[in-house]
Formats: sequence, structure tokens, C-alpha cells
Amino acid sequence: MVPLVPGRNQSFTCTLPIDSKNVTLAFTFTYNRIGEYWFMSITDSRSNTLLLDAVPLVTGLFPAEDLLGQYTYLGIGSASIVPVSSLSEADIPNEWNLGTDYVLVWGDTIG
Repeated sequence: MVPLVPGRNQSFTCTLPIDSKNVTLAFTFTYNRIGEYWFMSITDSRSNTLLLDAVPLVTGLFPAEDLLGQYTYLGIGSASIVPVSSLSEADIPNEWNLGTDYVLVWGDTIG
């Protein structure tokens, strides 16, 4: 899981085990108050190259649940927003429950 703190925009670097190797990525998570959704940007921490920008953090059913499914060529694995609480009634985390009622799970590349 990617470590998230509810209720605030945040940026940090995290090393994740992806496809049998450790990959260090820089993340920025921002809450859009008008649209009422979170989005993330991902940067390669070694080259400081922006890989993805403004990916909305939404839930879904397989295969749509993989937020990175269309970006397999980047080699940064797969990611899903997973509801982990019975309080998670909406399809997207709100400003205060990302990191508690919803978590971001990262794994190997699917497909």
C-alpha cells in the first residue's frame, strides 16, 4: 500500500516492489474540491521525469479498477483504489477518507 494521510494534499517519495525489482517513484496527491475527487501525479525519482499527471483516483470493477492499465509500457506496475471500510459507500474517496476508508494498493504489472 502507498502511505496516504487523509484530509490534505501531499507529496512524497516511495519505493515499491514492482515486477521483481524495487522502483522509487515520487507522488503528488491533490484533492479537487470543485470536482470532489483526488488525483495523483507520478514522477520517476531518479530522472525527475514526470510519468503521469492528474490520474483520477476512482474505484471500479476489473479490469477498469487498474488505474495504470493503459500505462503498462511505463513499467510502474498496477494500482487500485480499494474500499476497506463498510463506511465506503461512494465510488470515490472523499477529502477525508483517502488513506483510511480507501487505500491505494500497488502491485506488479497486470497483463
